[in-house]
Parts: sequence; structure tokens; C-alpha cells
Amino acid sequence: MQNKTVLVTGANGGLGDAFVQVLLEQKAKKIYAAARSISTLAHLKDISNIELLELDITDISSVKAAREKASDIDVLINNAGINSNARVFDGDFSDLEVNYKGTANLCESYFEYAKEHKMQIINISSIVALCNLPIMAKYSISKSALHSFTQALRAELKAYDSEVYEVFAGPIDTRLTEGSEMPKADPIDVAKRVLKEVKEGVFDIFPDVFAQMVKERLATDPKGVEANFTKSLAG
Repeated sequence: MQNKTVLVTGANGGLGDAFVQVLLEQKAKKIYAAARSISTLAHLKDISNIELLELDITDISSVKAAREKASDIDVLINNAGINSNARVFDGDFSDLEVNYKGTANLCESYFEYAKEHKMQIINISSIVALCNLPIMAKYSISKSALHSFTQALRAELKAYDSEVYEVFAGPIDTRLTEGSEMPKADPIDVAKRVLKEVKEGVFDIFPDVFAQMVKERLATDPKGVEANFTKSLAG
């Protein structure tokens, strides 16, 4: 990412902040660190090549304003997301509104730009996009929608030499997995792995041990994975 201008959404979260730190290590030219509230990015405000950006990806006017400010990017890292931990008929559709529709809003705002400038778009999805974890069914559904959207966007931009990557992450030690008793990957390790594989041209990225294990099992025993994930409902 040396000498590149990068926009990171959800930069106030564990993985978003990790991306910012790794981008600084890799000598990115400029980093737009975006979050819904600028106050949550205060620890970054005195770094010369970071510009703080207020952005709510579910709000079209906010997306438009951010797009006008961050008009010169080479890389878009769509990291903003939520996990309501809702089962299939619990809660509302906030997971879909943020994880799928919000990401689509921001990608659409850069769509014509990506046709004219060689750009890299990195969508942070989840391994549960490929097999629903019923204890967090609505999060899984939203990431499945994001997976399908990413495939469509990749196809649309391929002819223009812009690249679209998808990250099928397993559990990462961030706010989204608070309270979950499971092994969790370190956000810095995940960020480094993602950017390494983007450099190598790997479009479907499985950045941690759990994600890689599920990927292998889905190739050989998908119903076994489904049955194993169903056990999350026990108790």
C-alpha cells in the first residue's frame, strides 16, 4: 500500500483501527479514517497523513459528503459493519441495512470513478457468508448478501481493470465478538494477511485459521459444517 490513498470505513473498530496501523507501517500516502462519529477517532487526529471522515454508510447524504471529500482514493476498505447477534426472526434488519446495503451505498458512490481509475475495493465479509451460523442468523444473512453483491461488483468492474476483493474472516478479537467464547484472531494479523493477499492478487481471502478450516470443510463436507454450526443453538 506504499504511496496509495486509502479509505477505511469503521476505522474506530478493532479491525478498522488495525488496518489503519498496518497502512501506516506500509507507508500509505494518505488514509481517510471514517466512522459515524469523529470523536471515536480522536487517537488518530494528530497523524499528518490521516484525515478523519465522518461517515454513516446507511445515510445517502453522509455517503455523498464523504465521497466529495475523499475524491482521490486508490483503495476502498469496506470494513464498517454490525452484528446484532439476532436469530432468524429476532430483532430488525439492521444487519442488512449496514453490512450489505450500507456497503453497496458507498461502492455505488465510487462506481463511475472506479471505471475511470484503476481501483481496489476490499469488502470485509465473514466465513458465515458461506454457511449460516443460526445463533447470529441475521448477521450471516447480511454477509451472504454482501458476498453475492461483491461477486456482481467484481464482474461489473473487471472490464475496467478495477479489482474487487472479499475477506471471509473467522472470529476476530473485536467488539463484534464480545461475549463469544471461541478462539479469536488478532486484528493486526488479519489486516496484514488481507493486504498481503491483495498484493498477491488473491480475490477470495480467508485470513485466519478458523476461516481456512471452514473453507476446507465446506469443500468436502458442507452438510457437516451446517450441522456443526447448528449446535450454536444448543441451550
